[in-house]
Amino acid sequence: MLQHFLLLGVMTLVAGLMFFWSDRRSPTSRALALCLLLIGASLLLEPFESGGAQWWVELAGGFGETAAIVVGMEWARRVGLTAAERPGRVASVLFRVAQGLALLFGAMRLGYLLIAPEAATSERDGLIALRGYEWAIFAPVLGTSALLAGIAILILLIARADPAESIRLRAFVLAAPFLLAGLVVGKAWIPLVLVVGLMIFMAGTVRYLIVQAQRAQALDRFLSPEVARLVKLRGLDEVLRRDRREISVVVCDLRGFTGYAREQDSADVVGVLERYYDAVGEVAFRHRGTIKDHAGDGVVILFGAPVAYANHRERAASCALEIVAGLRDRLPPGLGIGAGVACGEVTVGAIRGGGRLEYVAVGSAVNLAARLCDQAQDGEVLVDAAVREGLGDLLASQPRAVGSLKGFGDGVGVYALRSA
Repeated sequence: MLQHFLLLGVMTLVAGLMFFWSDRRSPTSRALALCLLLIGASLLLEPFESGGAQWWVELAGGFGETAAIVVGMEWARRVGLTAAERPGRVASVLFRVAQGLALLFGAMRLGYLLIAPEAATSERDGLIALRGYEWAIFAPVLGTSALLAGIAILILLIARADPAESIRLRAFVLAAPFLLAGLVVGKAWIPLVLVVGLMIFMAGTVRYLIVQAQRAQALDRFLSPEVARLVKLRGLDEVLRRDRREISVVVCDLRGFTGYAREQDSADVVGVLERYYDAVGEVAFRHRGTIKDHAGDGVVILFGAPVAYANHRERAASCALEIVAGLRDRLPPGLGIGAGVACGEVTVGAIRGGGRLEYVAVGSAVNLAARLCDQAQDGEVLVDAAVREGLGDLLASQPRAVGSLKGFGDGVGVYALRSA
């Protein structure tokens, strides 16, 4: 019997540590890992909870079990933050009330231990470890807490919380009866019911990790190879950290797109945009640029952020030339393409808005690249003086008169690039 509890406790502790390290940036996973650690610690104490002399072990075990229930509900409550606003609020309130009842259950167990230590620490043979009066006192409180938590979880499943988290929620619903049974069954039955419950829940958690890995693989398609590698090596927080640095920005868009979209079937227009985005993305990836935005027929590409490059001007200019030259003859009749390239110091990093994170680059270089793109003719790449100076003799260029640029006036030196 002793070895069963020790083995199960160690396995649960290891599972908690594994879940923490595999997804430690997730607040929900951290709460879940803590819940498993508390369950594991309680299981290690379970064989010693007998005899009046061991009342402190009973106290520690009861505290661990109560804390595990409260933390487990906190994990589910945090999952609710990914659901729609109104259902998420209702579920959060239900979880808070359930947590309060769980704390009351823990306080009642402590009071029982203090008032009647002999009864509280004595063992009973059979399937159920509680006496009739113990069941009458504790079952309503714990049962109501479990019922409210169950209703909250059902709301989250109906409201469609985060799909990955919903996998763990469904697994928890199936595992909860076995996990709660561990509080009332006899000691001989505890390992069996907990093993069944934990295995059910572990299966759901493994599936959750698989879905998260698939999401990460899908995200790689939207990142340059260097950015994807930086995320894997240093984590997303490092990539999204705000920083001020000099970068080059490429903005390209299609000429005549508004009229083309008005005259063509919308499905055909979407197909053109998809092929255009794919082609631009392939060129940007080859030059190690990061595509920041797709806005209609416009694409914004960053060079020097999130990964810094000393030759970001050369990369940006070469990328813009290849995009324009490569796509111009592949576009449907009536469409053309132009690009603008600018260099300057900007602030890059993540900002939060509307409940999501977005990577941004804020500075005059971004706006200037857009203005140059607006002035570029079909098949033309316009760059500012900073980019031209950084290129040296690598690419040929000639001054280009564009008049006043909105927000910049007439003092901007503009050059049209030509392939060497």
